Amino acid sequence: MDTYTKVFKKVYRSYSAWVTTFSVSLSVMLIYYFILLQTATWSTFWESNIPFYNYSQIFLSLVNAVFIGVAITMFIAVLEERKKDKKKHGSILETLGALVYSVAATGCTVCGAILLPTLGVAASLTALPLGGLEVKFLSSLILLYSLNEYAKTLSGACKVGKDKSKRVLEQLRPVGVVAVFVLVVYMLPKLPNNWKVDFRQKQALVAGGVSGNIDADSVFLQINPREGYDLNVSYGDLGPKMVELGVIDLEKFQDVYENAGQPLGKEQLKILTEGSQEKIKITPENSYFLLNFFWAFGLANKNKILTEGEITKYGQDQVGNFASTGGWSLTRGDDVMDYYAIGDLIALTPKQQQLVDEVSGNVYRPCCNNPTSFPDCNHGMALLGVLELMAASGATEKEMYEAAKFINAYWFPSNYYDLAIYFKAKDGKDFADIDGKVILGRDYSSVTGWQNIKNWLSQNGYEKEVPRQGGGCGV
Repeated sequence: MDTYTKVFKKVYRSYSAWVTTFSVSLSVMLIYYFILLQTATWSTFWESNIPFYNYSQIFLSLVNAVFIGVAITMFIAVLEERKKDKKKHGSILETLGALVYSVAATGCTVCGAILLPTLGVAASLTALPLGGLEVKFLSSLILLYSLNEYAKTLSGACKVGKDKSKRVLEQLRPVGVVAVFVLVVYMLPKLPNNWKVDFRQKQALVAGGVSGNIDADSVFLQINPREGYDLNVSYGDLGPKMVELGVIDLEKFQDVYENAGQPLGKEQLKILTEGSQEKIKITPENSYFLLNFFWAFGLANKNKILTEGEITKYGQDQVGNFASTGGWSLTRGDDVMDYYAIGDLIALTPKQQQLVDEVSGNVYRPCCNNPTSFPDCNHGMALLGVLELMAASGATEKEMYEAAKFINAYWFPSNYYDLAIYFKAKDGKDFADIDGKVILGRDYSSVTGWQNIKNWLSQNGYEKEVPRQGGGCGV
């Protein structure tokens, strides 16, 4: 301990060392924040995850930022020492490796992280057992290791001798440490699903009240009408096909709803086992069932959006790590990618496919900044399935936008409550009168668009009290 104390006193005897550490640490924290904003907002991050996850992310981010600042400062000191004694050594490889992966694991468990796929690790934090916390923790250990190496170098306890083989081993050791670290992080998403911890926020109430002359109850009933919204398409034999295919394991599917306290009714079991010619109607009672039903359908139905679209941009080997793919655990068997775009559950003509492409590319969801044509979470994959079914049934573009407007409102009631209040306050429009194509666009239905609207509501005295339902990316 005395050695480390002497080294730190030696390094931080100059004002410039303190400035360097502070500047680097602050810069790293700003990088973390910038990365977070690429997929979410601060309020989305805070509201979407349980407090333990939020505080752990913040604490580990601070620890990593400070360690990185100290490591960079000590590396500079090592370089200065090298000028005096060329036999002394030090490596910044561990520090850079820890920085890259620590930054990549920054984000929200609902919205994910955008840099992990570029490292060949995972496309969503939901693919990691602890939602990225383990990567931050491992990064801090690597940084501690690098600080120890710098301290030994600066104290003179670690010098390279004349033995060539030992010198080579000394030079390769940082590479080996980082390689092991990278391998461990790369393997984390491949651990069994039952090892994963769900840090997402459960249903809660959002406090507040509504100002102005707008009837809050009336607005909520407009976005989530009790009588439901008719999609004007039927289930057909999609349920039995998906069960037979294996993308839905009936027993697992039933268990999910039993455990959620919402056991499947006779009609829902019939939809899954026998099929149904009944018109699909989304209601407050069945919105959860439809979310998982169409998630499975969107995942399994072969469509070029899945095989050639944006979801493949990180490489085919990464497709299985999105929340919409890796998060689907109700298949027969453990590998969800065995069912990805596996069958022609419904066929689309070229014109119908073009319609799906156009509509899905303009329909956003308030859990991220991605359109439905990039279905990286369950809501996007499920809505893609709905749009495919509607197009195959002869629906028009307007009908598809209108249906998507109400479906999103049932799945994200608090977000669309905000949007409905905004359009009522600004334009005097009821929810039913808002152009679906407009409200579903990036300016309103993306997480950034919704956050802008939420800020406007706050600044103008409109607050809300509405049940927070949906919004999570799990079954």
